[in-house]
Amino acid sequence: MSTRRILHAADIHLDSPLRNLESYDQAPLEQIRGASRRALENLVRLAIDQNVDLVVIAGDLYDGDWREQNTGLFFVGQAAKLTQAGIPLVVIRGNHDAENVMTSSLPLPKNPDGSEIMLASKRVDCREFESIGVAVHGRSFRNKAELEDLSRSYPRPHRGMFNLGLLHTSLTGAEGHDTYSPCTPADLAAKEYDYWALGHVHTRGEHHVPGEAPIVFSGNIQGRHIRECGAKGCYILDIDDRGKVDLNFHPLDVVRWEAFDVEAAELESTDAIIDAYQTWLGERISEIDDRLLVSRVSITGATPLHNQLHQQRHGLESSLRAIAISQGAGQAWMEKFRLRTTPPHAKLDVGDTEGPMASVSKIVESLRVADDRGQRIASEFASLIKKLPGQQESLDTSDLDWVDELIESAAADLLGRLEE
Repeated sequence: MSTRRILHAADIHLDSPLRNLESYDQAPLEQIRGASRRALENLVRLAIDQNVDLVVIAGDLYDGDWREQNTGLFFVGQAAKLTQAGIPLVVIRGNHDAENVMTSSLPLPKNPDGSEIMLASKRVDCREFESIGVAVHGRSFRNKAELEDLSRSYPRPHRGMFNLGLLHTSLTGAEGHDTYSPCTPADLAAKEYDYWALGHVHTRGEHHVPGEAPIVFSGNIQGRHIRECGAKGCYILDIDDRGKVDLNFHPLDVVRWEAFDVEAAELESTDAIIDAYQTWLGERISEIDDRLLVSRVSITGATPLHNQLHQQRHGLESSLRAIAISQGAGQAWMEKFRLRTTPPHAKLDVGDTEGPMASVSKIVESLRVADDRGQRIASEFASLIKKLPGQQESLDTSDLDWVDELIESAAADLLGRLEE
């Protein structure tokens, strides 16, 4: 049999809500909100342009509860483009798909051979495509939390076929992902399939046992926040007549999230941050084609510039945002600026051990280590906030990273004023 080509994707998370974007100044809201749809369109276009023989999606088409039919109808339209091009599609439901009633009731187009696109949830289902010699084995999530190893019930491989296992799983666990359908690479290798197409973990990677068939997470096709940095997309498998797999990654994302991290100990001046960010931004923009680059700038570590950085925080942030706007020419946006530096010896440089500066130092040191520092700051600000016109809500101090930045910036500002 000649070379066959399969596209493996997962975790589409169509119309993922991308919460709190409105709180960011000048955020390109429409570009980011529509990113998952554009990425899915890229997937369909890639499959057709690359003449793939089959597309498999390892769960999480959607992002939990979607309140209107347009989300589901958009996927139906993209699936129809594939089947009308003669490309079959096989999908399993993941934990996010299992949350929604409409997901299971929405009619989907049939494959070119008349088979159903979605695999069953009550048992391990199979689709055989004899023309290309491929058998796809998979089982959809029936419940949001599938805590048992679903792979145990997957059957032995079909003889004379290239056997592909489609599974939504955390494997042995992954940071930031719930433990669903847990299993080990050795468990999957024991099934003697030719390839395992996995979903659920958003970081792509290969986890197979050396010398055994590939066990692959394709990752999600579009990053949704700063913790999902870098290129996102799918894999295309080229399978030769002996069943050997040549695996190639193809980016599909339209919004690229990247972190610009600065080690404060290496800084000689605040201007060095601006120069370094400008250089980094130019390099990244040249690498991402026509995608939107969303960056977060984080400065961490101990530095003699600690007080100066926090005193100049707002000016520095404004300068960095200006660089993103001017140099990016509509292709770059700075999502957030995080300043998490400390004094060189983890104590404020207050000079004399007595007087007002020493008092400030003691207060700051006690706040830094207090488990309830968020509540304490919220309490201090409560009466002030009530006096502000049109301001009724209390201060949200649940983000301790933000609270710590607030403590350091306030301390540096106050010390600066005392030194004047």
